[in-house]
Amino acid sequence: MALKIAREIIDKQERRLLGHYIRRLGLSREDEERARLLAEELLRPTESDELLERYFRQRLELLAAPIEDCLSRVDFIIPRGVLNFLCDGYRCELRTVCLAAAELIEEERHGDLCCLIAGEYIEKRMHRLGSKLIAVHLVIDGERVELYDGSRREITEEYSAYLPLEDRRRYSHSDLVLSAMVDIAPRSVYVYGGESNFKLLRRIQLMFTGVHPMEGELRVCEKSNEVN
Repeated sequence: MALKIAREIIDKQERRLLGHYIRRLGLSREDEERARLLAEELLRPTESDELLERYFRQRLELLAAPIEDCLSRVDFIIPRGVLNFLCDGYRCELRTVCLAAAELIEEERHGDLCCLIAGEYIEKRMHRLGSKLIAVHLVIDGERVELYDGSRREITEEYSAYLPLEDRRRYSHSDLVLSAMVDIAPRSVYVYGGESNFKLLRRIQLMFTGVHPMEGELRVCEKSNEVN
C-alpha cells in the first residue's frame, strides 16, 4: 500500500515539484528548461540505464518509508498531506537533483568550451604513431580517473600531449583525461566504477555518445597497467 501511494505521488506531483525547485535556482529561461528536462531524465530513467533505474527504486523507497510508518498509526492518509508534512527526505532529494542538473548544464557548457580550446591546438599536436581509437576504457574511482586503450594501456599523456604546457599546468588530471577523450572521439566508452562518481559519469554521458557503464570489480595491475 505504501509503495502504491508513493508511486502515485511521484506520478502526479514530481514534475510540479521539479519546476518549483528549479525556478528557485534563478537560472536563465533557457537553462531553466534544460535543467528541468535533465532533472526529469535523471528521475525517469529508461529501462536500459541500470544505475538510474536503481536510483529510482531507492527514491521510491525513500518516499514510501514515512507513508508506511503513518499507515501503522492511522486508517487512511491523504497523499498531498503526506508529501507536505511527512516527506522532508524525499523533497530534499528532489532539490538536490535539481541543483545537480543545473550544475551539469554548467559543466556541459564548460566541456564544450574545452572542446573549442582543444580545437585551436589541433595543428600543434605532437606526432604519434597509429590512428585514433574506436573504443576506450575509462576507470573511475571517486575523484581518480584513468583512461586505457583496448590493450589496457594507460593513454592519457599520449592523447593529451597536444595541449600547450601552460594549459596543462592549469588542468587537473581528470581534465587531461577528458581532453584526451575529446582528441580520440571514440565511438564507444566503457566506464568502470561510474557509481563512485555519478556526477562525472553524467558529464561523460553528456559529452560522448556510446557510453557503456560496466559492472564488476576492477583491478589495475601497477606493473603492466592492465585492467582485469
